[in-house]
Amino acid sequence: MSLNSFFQQFVPKEKRFYPLYEKQAEYIAQGSKLLRQMLLETDIERLQSLKAEIKACEKGGDNVLDEFHSTLFSTVLTPFQREDVHELAELMDDFMDRIDDCGNIIVTRRFIEVDEGLTTMAENIMFAAESLSNIINRLPHISNPSKRREIGRLCHEIKTLEHDNDELYGNYISKLFQQNYSLTEIIKRKDMVQVLENATNSVKYISDKIRSIISKL
Repeated sequence: MSLNSFFQQFVPKEKRFYPLYEKQAEYIAQGSKLLRQMLLETDIERLQSLKAEIKACEKGGDNVLDEFHSTLFSTVLTPFQREDVHELAELMDDFMDRIDDCGNIIVTRRFIEVDEGLTTMAENIMFAAESLSNIINRLPHISNPSKRREIGRLCHEIKTLEHDNDELYGNYISKLFQQNYSLTEIIKRKDMVQVLENATNSVKYISDKIRSIISKL
């Protein structure tokens, strides 16, 4: 280790990133709740209103990502490795984008009846977003071993929810072609379950990244 690297260990790290992560997590949590509401809603005007709220969360997340970039460019010492700071922010933004995709599909591929498999997947996404918020709230204390253990437990919760949605996705696709749906209806439902699966994968990637960050500390 160089002398410069040694002394850098004792220099206070930039803490402005943590509130930005928290803002991202807030937008994600709100967006995931709105998504679940959309799958339970039948009134088209209310659906449009909920979709607009999700879009507002997505735009808010984009603004936070811009703040990340400008903060990162002007910061010498980051809480953890620079590439990890950047990638975590990008992955969180991608999760919010996938939630927005789900809202778009609900509105544009709307079908008469939403079954339990789809609503359960949306609920799991919402629970995963809540776990993510709890992880982000603990990030400023990541040097504390007990906090790292809590983060690890929450990452495992997200992984479990992702596994549950994988199973729901597989079962849904398997049963989809056994129903008396028209081809148009099959395509609509396939699009819907696919974007829910994509959103679930996105939050799992965040969890994996956080575990990677912890492993380097």
